[in-house]
Amino acid sequence: MVPTGPARRATRLALAGLTALAVVLGTQAPVHARPATAPGQPPTAQGQAANPKQARPGPLPTRSGTVRVTEPRPTGKKSGVVAQAPNDRVALRALIVATDTTDFGVPTLKATLDRVGAAYDIIYTATQAVTASTLVRPDGVGRYNAILLTNSMQLYASGGAYLSGLTNAEWNTLWAYERNFQVRQVALYTSYGTWPEDYCLTSNGEGAVADTPLPVSLTSAGAAVFDYLASTAQIPVTQSYVYRTAIKPGCDAEALMTNGSDVLAVRTTSTDGRELMALTFTSNQHLLHSDLLVYGLFRWASRGLHLGEKKNHLNVDIDDWFSASDHYHEDGTVEYTPGYQVSGHDVVNLDAQQTALRAAHPQAAGFTFNIAYNGAGIDPFAGDTCSPNGDATTLTATTKCLKNNFRWINHTFNHPELNTTDYTTTYNEINDNRTAGASIGLNVPTSMLKTPEYSGLGVYNDDPENDTGPPTDHGLEASNPALLQAAADLGIDVLAGNMSFASHVPAHLNAGKVHPSNPGILVMPCWPTNIAYHTTTPAEQTHFYNSFYGPDGHFPYWPTNRTYAQLLDYEAGVALQHVASGSIYPHTFHIANVRDYGSGKTLVTDWTKAVLSKYDSFYSVPLLNSAWPDIATYGRARLAHFAALGAGVEAVYDRSAGTISVTSPAAGTVRLGGVTAATAGATTYGSDVSVPVTLAANTAVTVDAAPRS
Repeated sequence: MVPTGPARRATRLALAGLTALAVVLGTQAPVHARPATAPGQPPTAQGQAANPKQARPGPLPTRSGTVRVTEPRPTGKKSGVVAQAPNDRVALRALIVATDTTDFGVPTLKATLDRVGAAYDIIYTATQAVTASTLVRPDGVGRYNAILLTNSMQLYASGGAYLSGLTNAEWNTLWAYERNFQVRQVALYTSYGTWPEDYCLTSNGEGAVADTPLPVSLTSAGAAVFDYLASTAQIPVTQSYVYRTAIKPGCDAEALMTNGSDVLAVRTTSTDGRELMALTFTSNQHLLHSDLLVYGLFRWASRGLHLGEKKNHLNVDIDDWFSASDHYHEDGTVEYTPGYQVSGHDVVNLDAQQTALRAAHPQAAGFTFNIAYNGAGIDPFAGDTCSPNGDATTLTATTKCLKNNFRWINHTFNHPELNTTDYTTTYNEINDNRTAGASIGLNVPTSMLKTPEYSGLGVYNDDPENDTGPPTDHGLEASNPALLQAAADLGIDVLAGNMSFASHVPAHLNAGKVHPSNPGILVMPCWPTNIAYHTTTPAEQTHFYNSFYGPDGHFPYWPTNRTYAQLLDYEAGVALQHVASGSIYPHTFHIANVRDYGSGKTLVTDWTKAVLSKYDSFYSVPLLNSAWPDIATYGRARLAHFAALGAGVEAVYDRSAGTISVTSPAAGTVRLGGVTAATAGATTYGSDVSVPVTLAANTAVTVDAAPRS
C-alpha cells in the first residue's frame, strides 16, 4: 500500500517533480533530478526544464566592404576557387557553418536539427578550411542541401581583434557550391551592411531586448515561409540583441518579419543568383522564439527535403482514478484521511470540459484525457448511470456511463510502490487491475503500465525507512527485477518513466529508452508539472506554489507571491515550449486536479485551456493527441530512425529525376520528409509530407520528391 500522512505527501511531491528547480530560458532539454535548488532560481518541476541561463549574444563587429564574387578557376591555379561542375544531385544533409565551439548558434541550430532527426555536419571556420572536397563528394554529388550560417559574417574574437573564419577564397568556394548546386543559405543572425555580401539592409537602430518580449509579426511573405505558424502570430523575441533594419530601395529583397516599420527578417537574392535568408536578432535553444522559427529556417533552406519530421503534440495523463487523494488546503494544512475523492459530478464535468476544449480549440479537436486507474476503488455493484450531481459513491457508475469518452491506463490495483515488491505481489497488482477494469468495461491497453509514482524503475531512497527525503536515481539497472519479469509475463512492453530522472531520459527527443535489463521493454517518460497532486482549487494551488517558490518559500525565486493567473500563465508557458519542441511525452496530473471548484472549472482543464490558447496564438497546424500505445509506437519509430542515422543512412535528391534515393549499410527504418502526398504510407501534417522508409542493407529505395518553393 502507499505511504500515508506526511511521509506519503513528501514522497508524492518528490516523485511528481516538485522539489527540484532549474534556471531556464526555455524547456527543451530534461533536467537531472536534484535534491534541492539554490535560492533565486525559477520554478520548474523536475524534468520540465534543465537549461542554465546563458549570456545573451551581443552585436556583430562592424566591417566594411564586400567580398568580390570570383569566377571559378581550373584546379591547379594559384588563385581563385576550384571549379565545381553544376550537379543536380545533392545529399539531404545540412551543413552548420560556425566560427568555433563557443559559437552560440551551434547549440541553437543543433537543438532543432536533433529534434527533427535531420542529418547534418558542423564546420568550425576558425580552424577548418572550406574546400571543394568539403562540399562535393568524389562522385560529384553535393554533400549538403542546406547551408546554415550561425551568423552572416563568420567573425570571431582573437587577441583583441576580430578575424574572419573564412578567407575570401573560402567564401567564394561556398558561394560557388550554393550557386552550382542550387542550395539555399540561411544566416541565423545578421546585421545591416555589405560584408561579406549585401542582404539589402540598412540600419534603423539596434539594441538589447531582455525579458519583456519584443513582438515580431509575419509579413505575407513570412507567413508563406513559416506556414505552420498563425499568420497573426506575434513572435515574442526575448533575451536577444536586435538589429532594426530597413530594406534598401530597389534591392532584390523582401521582409519576412517586422516590428512596426522595422525589418527583423529578410529573404534576398545575391548578385550571383543565390537564395539567402536571415534573422536580424539573436536566438538560443532555450527561447520560445527559437522554437517557433528555427525549424522554418531549416525547412526553407532544405526545401523541405530532409530526414526526420516535426509535429506538435499535447498529451495529458490524470493519475490515481478511483483512489483517494491527499488534500492540501489553502491555509497550508493537509488532510490525509479521507482526503479528496472524485465524485460522479466531477466525471460528468470533466467530460463536458473536454468537449468544450475541443470545440473552443479546433486545432485540438481530438484532445482526450488519458486516465490511469487503480481498480481497488471500483464498486463492483455499481450500475452504469451518469450522476451529474453525484458524490464519490457514484464515481464507478458514472465512469461506466462515460467510459468510452476517455482513454484508460493500468496503474495497478492498490497503488503500491513497486521498488521492492516480490513477483507474486507485482504480478497480481497488474493483473488484478486489468480484471477490475474489464469488469466495468474499460478498454485498457494490455501492453503498457504506469507504475505508481514511477516506482520500480531504479529511483528510490537508499534508506527504506526514509519516506520524506528526495529519492536517488540509481539507474534503470536498479529496477525491481520482479516488476520487469511480471511485466514481461503479462505481455507489457512499455513502462511510463519520468523526465525528472536522468536514467529515464532518452538520448533523442520522442524516442523511447530500451530498458537495459530487459530489451523487450521500452521506457517512455512523462513530463511532471507544478500543479500539485493534492490541490483542488486555485486558492489551494496558489498557496502551495508560493510556499515553494514565493519569496518566503522553500525554493524562493519570485520577488513577490504569484497570483493564480500568474502561475498558470507561467506553467502553461513551460508546457508550450515542450509542445513547440515537438515532444510527444505526456504531462501528468492527478485526481485532485479534476475537482469542479466552481462553474465547471478544474485545475487540470484551466491548465489545458491555457496551453491550448497559447498554442492557438502561435500555430496554424493541428495539435496532435495520442493514446499510450500510439505514443509507444512513435517512440519505437524514433529509436529506429536515430539508429539508422547512426548506421550511416544516406538520402540523395536528384533534381532532374525528381526523386530521392535512400540507402543504408544496415537494414532499418528512417523517416523521410519532402515526399509527394501520393507516396504509399505518407502522412501529411500542415504542408509537410513525410513517409517511413524501410531499408534492406545496401539496397536503394527511391521515392518521388516534392521540394518546397
